[in-house]
Amino acid sequence: MEKGESVFLKKSFVAITGASKGLGRCIALQFGAKFPPDSVFVLMARNLEALENVKSEMISQSPNAKIVVRQYDQGNTEDAGYFNDIFTELLSTNNISPTDFEQFMIVHNCASTGDVSKNSLELSDSKFVRKYYDINLIGMILLNTSFFRTFSDSTKSRVVVNMTSSGTSTPVPSMHLYCAGKAARDMFMRVLAIENPSLRILTFAPGAVDTDMLREAESKSHLLSDLLTQFRKDGMITLPETPISILVKILEENSFENAVYLESDKLF
Repeated sequence: MEKGESVFLKKSFVAITGASKGLGRCIALQFGAKFPPDSVFVLMARNLEALENVKSEMISQSPNAKIVVRQYDQGNTEDAGYFNDIFTELLSTNNISPTDFEQFMIVHNCASTGDVSKNSLELSDSKFVRKYYDINLIGMILLNTSFFRTFSDSTKSRVVVNMTSSGTSTPVPSMHLYCAGKAARDMFMRVLAIENPSLRILTFAPGAVDTDMLREAESKSHLLSDLLTQFRKDGMITLPETPISILVKILEENSFENAVYLESDKLF
């Protein structure tokens, strides 16, 4: 895809992880209203019931979109073949062909915070730490590989949106695993862009957003709670709709440098 051409102009196959609530739900709803009719959206998360609710919301506002839900566990790295044919099977099951589309997009939104009740020097359980990175780094890499093995035609537009955090460069107390994992994902995307210049990659930090994940982390860490209390006083915590609206604008303008890191609260 050429810079400057809105990503929303092409009939697309769009996969969104962590699509059951929060930012992922907002991405699904706002993207669903932007892409051409007969685009296909694959909503991926562990909670199937919540995914079906998001699907219903999308259908009500975008009746011409085809929406598929896929129960998905990004931490399932024990099953050696779990990621391999996810998208090939989705195409087959739903009678969809890659030739139906002008563009393929994957939005990596799935994330967790880890045990924020511990500080960095209390992380002593290797299985827990490994599982955290299975979900937040390794699973993302394996899914990304699976996606582009299925959609390998480099003559068509192929887009990656990597949802990240300012914690990649600014340390956040209690968010040790989260910050390190996001930083690793961001660098992975930069390498991916160099190796595969036909991909259009955006790394987007939505800022502090009032989601279930943030509130749960806030309740478990007094250090984080103190920080977020100040953020609330300063009006720095937004609803999910706000940064996702900015993400939509960025993708419409499509003028960003490939694999660039952009922060929601420093734009527009």
